[in-house]
Amino acid sequence: MKNKAITKNSGLTLIEVLVAMSIFAVVISVAIGIFVSGSNSQRKILGINTAQREAGYLMEIISRELRMAKAMDSTQENLENDIIEFTNYNSDLIIYCKANSTGDCTSGGKYLSRDGASISSSDIRIENIMFYVTEEFDGLPAGVKKQPIVTIVMKVRSMDGSDVKFTLQNSVSLRLY
Repeated sequence: MKNKAITKNSGLTLIEVLVAMSIFAVVISVAIGIFVSGSNSQRKILGINTAQREAGYLMEIISRELRMAKAMDSTQENLENDIIEFTNYNSDLIIYCKANSTGDCTSGGKYLSRDGASISSSDIRIENIMFYVTEEFDGLPAGVKKQPIVTIVMKVRSMDGSDVKFTLQNSVSLRLY
């Protein structure tokens, strides 16, 4: 008989397998945590972007229509109640206010209404909207007609769960001739 060299089977011990599995579990847990954190951040950023885009659009609608208004119809009482009324370029009475989902003006509303119809989406909540009107321009030459300036301040909250709040402000000079 030939002498066969006895070879030792090389394998892993139970301890080595447990250590390898533990290291693998830690690495996977860290990777999943990073992925979930990145996903949550992306969702928050998209929500903020949507809210800013929507609020900017609403501000632009109001500003554009006010710029072309023929007359200001708002009283100080209306302005204090977050309502602005003016006559547009088609001689229609336009009313913007904070409203409920059906468009009815109410101080507890969370939507923006134009003439009784809600124009803001459920992506944002209008926390507050204020209109400040001045008819005084300092430093104008004599005989030059003074144009009212309307400052719009809108406080908005994102409704995507990120609970981000921000404020937009714009001043518009009406072209009353």
